[in-house]
Amino acid sequence: MIPFFRKIRKKMADDNKPLKYLRYALGEIMLIVIGILIALSINNWNTKTINKEYEQFYLQGIINDIELDLVNLNRRVTVDSLKVKSGKYLLNHFKNPTLKNDSLLLNHFANTIPSTGYNLTDNVFEDLKSSGRLNYISNDALRKKIQEYYIDGEHIIQSLKANNSMSREIYTSRILSGEFDINSVLFAIFDFQILDSKDIVEVSSFDSQFFYRPLNDPAIKEFIDRTSMNILLSQLNENRLKIGREKANNLISELKYYLK
Repeated sequence: MIPFFRKIRKKMADDNKPLKYLRYALGEIMLIVIGILIALSINNWNTKTINKEYEQFYLQGIINDIELDLVNLNRRVTVDSLKVKSGKYLLNHFKNPTLKNDSLLLNHFANTIPSTGYNLTDNVFEDLKSSGRLNYISNDALRKKIQEYYIDGEHIIQSLKANNSMSREIYTSRILSGEFDINSVLFAIFDFQILDSKDIVEVSSFDSQFFYRPLNDPAIKEFIDRTSMNILLSQLNENRLKIGREKANNLISELKYYLK
């Protein structure tokens, strides 16, 4: 009887071999799959970590660039604000002759002449775009705001160029070519130590008699019209720059908060 049962057990064992092999194979496959998933997870984690480091690096770079923009914006706002104040000061002399003062007239007249330029500091942003790494900024809303900031910055540049071109046409070129000595104005605008040289320019005295003419003088009427327009253009520049400055401050605040 015993040999009989041994044969039965051997036959059953032989019959279960395919099932055992299948279980073994499935186990091996599961181990391989788990290993791959773990490797992918580690790789994804490493990729996210590296991308996060890139994101922080680029965002900090953008903050640094915008802070330079703010320095430039503040300087340009000051220039246009001064142009507005000086223009109004000149116009007020025709209404109140007792305020006339040759040195002040020259300085204020000189203040109305410089044009206001503006350049974006966009080195980091341009690097992001050209390298195809803009998506390193993972926050879609923040990435969009950064793009909008630089688009708006270009609009500021173009707006100032248009206003300055008009100012040069209707005010600076006509006024300087007609009534005022260019050397005197240059002497007031730039460092006198640089210009106080016969090799560079011969500075002559400023003739303030123009400001003593009556209001019905055609030249005075033209000067008032042109100065008024120049004031308006400077005010437009100033307002546009202040809006750009506000956007720069807001974006810096958002970027710093995001990097906390």
